[in-house]
Amino acid sequence: MSADLETSGPEATKVADGDPRFSRRNLLFAGTAAAAAPALGTTISVEPARAQQRFDYPPDREAKNAARALALEALLIEKGIITGNTVDSVLSFFETQMGPFNGAKVVAHAWVDPAFKQHLVADTPAAIAGMQLPKGMAGAEGEHMRAVANSSSVHNLVICTLCSCYPWPVLGLPPYWYKDPTFRARAAREPRAVLKEFGLDIPSTVEIKTWDSSAQIRWFVVPDRPSGTDGMSEADLAKLVTPEGMMGVARV
Repeated sequence: MSADLETSGPEATKVADGDPRFSRRNLLFAGTAAAAAPALGTTISVEPARAQQRFDYPPDREAKNAARALALEALLIEKGIITGNTVDSVLSFFETQMGPFNGAKVVAHAWVDPAFKQHLVADTPAAIAGMQLPKGMAGAEGEHMRAVANSSSVHNLVICTLCSCYPWPVLGLPPYWYKDPTFRARAAREPRAVLKEFGLDIPSTVEIKTWDSSAQIRWFVVPDRPSGTDGMSEADLAKLVTPEGMMGVARV
C-alpha cells in the first residue's frame, strides 16, 4: 500500500567510484556539521551542491550525537563486544553495495534511455534488476521500491509520515532531518512551503505530489535532467545526481 498524499499547492575514506559525497562517516552522520543550516522558518544557508536543514535543534546537536555514537563504538570495542572490523564491515557495505551511488546510476541511465525510464516508473524492481549494480540492490529496504519521475508539470517529494522508511539500496541511509517529526508533518501538510525553505521554489503552475514511503513501498524520485548536458556521458551524468535530488528536496 502506498499513501499518495497528493497536493497542489528536501574522515572521508575512499568510496565507491571515488565519490567523496558518499564517504563512510558522511553516510552515518549526514548533516552533522555545526554549520549545516538554521531552522525551518528562517533563512536557509545553501551550500554549492545543496541546501540543508537543522530545524529547531541546537547548533551543535548533530555534532554531539555523532560524538556519542563514536564514543559508544569505542566502548563496545574496548569491552570486546565488537571489533573495529565489525563496524567497518557494515559501513563498507553502505560504501560499496548500498547507497546513493546506485541511485545516481539509475537516474543517469533513465536520462539517456527513455524506454528504460518508462520501464523504471512502471516496474521499478524489474528495471533495476536489468542493470549491472551491486548485490546490495536486492537487500533490505529494497524489496518494494518505486520510482516517480519529475516533469514540467509535476514535482515529486518523498517523505515518511510514520517513521523513516527509505529506499536504502538507491539512497543509502536517511539524513537526520528526514526522520524529524517537524519535517514529516509539514512536508505532508504544506510541501510547497517546506521546499521553498530548502531553497527550491516550485512555481504555482507545477503540481507537487508527496509520496509516503512505508514498509510496503519505498519511493525515490527521478529528477529532471539538467539543461546543457546533452553531450555528457552516462557516467558523468551520474556524478551530477545527489541524494537530495532523488528525494525531491533539490534540483540536480
